[in-house]
Amino acid sequence: MSTNSTTEPGRFSRRLTPRTVALEYSSWILLAVLIIIGTSVSPLFLTPENFVDILYQSSIIGVLAIGQFLVILTGGIDLGVGSVLALSAVVGALGVTVGGVPLGIAGSLVVCGTLGGLTGAVVALGRMPPFIVTFGTLAIARGLALTLTSGGPVNLADPAFFAIGNGYWPQVIWAAVIVAGYVLLARLPVGRHIYATGGNEDSARVSGINTTRILVLVYGLSAVCAAIGGLIFTARSTVALPTYGQGYELQAIAACVLGGTDLFGGTGKLAGVVIGVIILTMLGNILTLTGVNPFWNFIAIGAALWISVTFRSRLMVSR
Repeated sequence: MSTNSTTEPGRFSRRLTPRTVALEYSSWILLAVLIIIGTSVSPLFLTPENFVDILYQSSIIGVLAIGQFLVILTGGIDLGVGSVLALSAVVGALGVTVGGVPLGIAGSLVVCGTLGGLTGAVVALGRMPPFIVTFGTLAIARGLALTLTSGGPVNLADPAFFAIGNGYWPQVIWAAVIVAGYVLLARLPVGRHIYATGGNEDSARVSGINTTRILVLVYGLSAVCAAIGGLIFTARSTVALPTYGQGYELQAIAACVLGGTDLFGGTGKLAGVVIGVIILTMLGNILTLTGVNPFWNFIAIGAALWISVTFRSRLMVSR
């Protein structure tokens, strides 16, 4: 699944050579290498049950990465998604406790989406660096989550809510978010406006695109994706903690980079982001199957980022 070619003008040569193929499909190549390694080190890796588990474990970061992808396409970055996930968990749990599952879900999406929209408005109207603004969002969301719970847990006992985070529902929700992202980017005019804003914001504005509205939209959607991830997380763990989501923003960004998304904006494919998420999860899965300390997962993610970025940079320079 990918965006159409008109949204990525002139970044890759249309004449297929080994170098252009390697550049455009670098994430698929890395995924294939991981599958070969996983198959070599463990007989359990290449089983249907293990692949279902990889998709299950990918779902939360997968949803967050789709929202992060939209922001990065505009040339921004969202460092607040991990804290927004925690705020979503707390608001959702309190809402379920007070008024049931519909209130919990609606309250979480509205509160987080509003905070994301405000973040986009500050970035656009204040002409502020997204790094600084979303760092503020990180602090605000975490502070709200801690304040609402006084730093403690919110326990849940609603089986209807637990279903969101178990069985096949997390994968189904992730798939629905991917489809929504595809429709937004490839089938609606706003998708071209998102790419145009990231390619050159000033030119996009001169050509009639309301870039302020685009930025408010993408940061709002990123927060909504983080809220969905928070609801899945809470339903899976049956308790909401204000400390959830620490470091998740880095994993969402890493998934986009591994999937070939340009951090300067304007270039990237939705399919690449999905592959990037699976690569991240597969790294942890291989370490678990081989009995390696799970703390090595962070080192493996960092090494994979180094290799991927270096590989793509060399191909871009020598193209």
